[in-house]
Amino acid sequence: MSRFLGSVSIVFRRELLTVQRTPGYPALAAGLLLVLGGLVTVGGGGGTGFVPAVVDLLLPTEVLVPLLGVVLGYRALLTDATSGELTVIRTYPVSTVGYVVGVLFARLVALLAVVGIPFALVGVYVWVTAAPDTGIFATHSGVDSPLLFVRFIAFVLLFGAAYLSLAAAVSTVASSRRSAIALGLLVLLGGVLGGDLAILRSLAGGASATGIAETLALTPNGAFRGLVFEHVVGVAFASDGEFVHTGRAVGSLVGWTLAGTAVAVVTLAYRGRLDVVNERIRRRGGY
Repeated sequence: MSRFLGSVSIVFRRELLTVQRTPGYPALAAGLLLVLGGLVTVGGGGGTGFVPAVVDLLLPTEVLVPLLGVVLGYRALLTDATSGELTVIRTYPVSTVGYVVGVLFARLVALLAVVGIPFALVGVYVWVTAAPDTGIFATHSGVDSPLLFVRFIAFVLLFGAAYLSLAAAVSTVASSRRSAIALGLLVLLGGVLGGDLAILRSLAGGASATGIAETLALTPNGAFRGLVFEHVVGVAFASDGEFVHTGRAVGSLVGWTLAGTAVAVVTLAYRGRLDVVNERIRRRGGY
């Protein structure tokens, strides 16, 4: 165990230096802060309270956070493989699992900075400027709490971690930067649109509302949306209904994160065999 943790620590520190030297990440954080601040200001949530601000940010968050997760992860495990550094790293006592976990931990730190800090600054802005001028908040004293926004940020980071892990997984399958971008976009579109389209199709087919709620928690976007409605928005409106099963939704996001990690580990461990199989397929297909 100590050897494993040591290998994770070595890879983590190395990858963290790479993250710190990437000039695009501060620009991403600044851009996200600008967008979030503009949405809260224009939508009016910033002057009303934390829950209205969450309502203003919910839909854009379901697009922006997956996008940033894919940007942070789509080349996380590809660069070392294509540059040949992964071969050098394997000469040291670093296991494949330790390598993947170390890289992903460093990228999670980057996610915390690029995504978490802008959302936290928006929360501070709402805290300073908000005034409870709506009926629901005037009659329910103490409902609109900063803790609700803290919950929202926690769900955002868990949501982003799922997409980061999935993007890192597809980066191990890609053979070039172009293919990594294509696969990353596929993950993004599939996650953001795929779940909702499947639910709409189920509704059109006459599926029950209970079945839809259970299906909702299986997708990253659906699980995130359900958690926000259940533990942030629903709290303010004292809803007795259950938007989504909390354990199932949290388990879904954690499961997607672990699944992406597992795929990355298996792909890197058997990359040589997979390359042989791909080459045989290309020869038979005449590519």
